[in-house]
Amino acid sequence: MPAHMKVLLSVIILIVCLSVFYYDHTHDGGIEKWVALFLGPLMVVSIWIFPEANSGSIRKEVSRRRKS
Repeated sequence: MPAHMKVLLSVIILIVCLSVFYYDHTHDGGIEKWVALFLGPLMVVSIWIFPEANSGSIRKEVSRRRKS
Protein backbone atom coordinates (compact mmCIF):
# COMPACT_ATOMS: atom_id res chain seq x y z
CA MET A 1 0.00 0.00 0.00
CA PRO A 2 1.44 3.41 -0.88
CA ALA A 3 2.53 5.65 1.96
CA HIS A 4 0.01 8.38 1.16
CA MET A 5 -2.81 5.83 1.46
CA LYS A 6 -1.45 4.66 4.82
CA VAL A 7 -1.34 8.24 6.07
CA LEU A 8 -4.92 8.88 4.94
CA LEU A 9 -6.13 5.63 6.49
CA SER A 10 -4.26 6.38 9.72
CA VAL A 11 -5.88 9.81 10.00
CA ILE A 12 -9.34 8.36 9.36
CA ILE A 13 -8.80 5.62 11.97
CA LEU A 14 -7.63 8.13 14.58
CA ILE A 15 -10.56 10.48 13.89
CA VAL A 16 -13.05 7.64 14.27
CA CYS A 17 -11.27 6.40 17.40
CA LEU A 18 -11.36 9.83 19.04
CA SER A 19 -14.98 10.36 17.97
CA VAL A 20 -16.05 7.08 19.59
CA PHE A 21 -14.08 7.95 22.73
CA TYR A 22 -15.65 11.41 22.93
CA TYR A 23 -19.16 10.07 22.31
CA ASP A 24 -18.79 7.37 24.96
CA HIS A 25 -17.23 9.84 27.38
CA THR A 26 -20.08 12.35 27.05
CA HIS A 27 -22.74 9.62 27.30
CA ASP A 28 -21.24 8.05 30.42
CA GLY A 29 -19.73 5.10 28.58
CA GLY A 30 -17.98 2.39 30.53
CA ILE A 31 -14.96 0.45 29.41
CA GLU A 32 -15.89 0.82 25.74
CA LYS A 33 -14.33 4.27 25.52
CA TRP A 34 -11.00 2.92 26.76
CA VAL A 35 -11.15 0.00 24.33
CA ALA A 36 -11.68 2.44 21.47
CA LEU A 37 -8.84 4.64 22.70
CA PHE A 38 -6.51 1.61 22.82
CA LEU A 39 -7.54 -0.06 19.55
CA GLY A 40 -7.26 3.03 17.35
CA PRO A 41 -3.52 3.60 17.81
CA LEU A 42 -2.94 -0.15 17.79
CA MET A 43 -4.53 -0.39 14.34
CA VAL A 44 -2.45 2.52 13.06
CA VAL A 45 0.78 0.97 14.34
CA SER A 46 -0.14 -2.38 12.81
CA ILE A 47 -0.74 -0.76 9.42
CA TRP A 48 2.77 0.68 9.44
CA ILE A 49 4.65 -2.28 10.99
CA PHE A 50 3.24 -5.36 9.30
CA PRO A 51 3.82 -5.82 5.58
CA GLU A 52 0.93 -6.20 3.22
CA ALA A 53 0.38 -9.77 2.09
CA ASN A 54 0.14 -10.25 -1.64
CA SER A 55 -0.11 -13.35 -3.77
CA GLY A 56 3.45 -13.05 -5.08
CA SER A 57 5.08 -13.17 -1.66
CA ILE A 58 2.83 -16.03 -0.55
CA ARG A 59 3.68 -18.10 -3.63
CA LYS A 60 7.41 -17.50 -3.11
CA GLU A 61 7.17 -18.62 0.51
CA VAL A 62 5.20 -21.76 -0.37
CA SER A 63 7.63 -22.75 -3.12
CA ARG A 64 10.60 -22.07 -0.85
CA ARG A 65 9.14 -24.32 1.84
CA ARG A 66 8.44 -27.10 -0.66
CA LYS A 67 12.07 -27.10 -1.83
CA SER A 68 13.46 -27.55 1.68
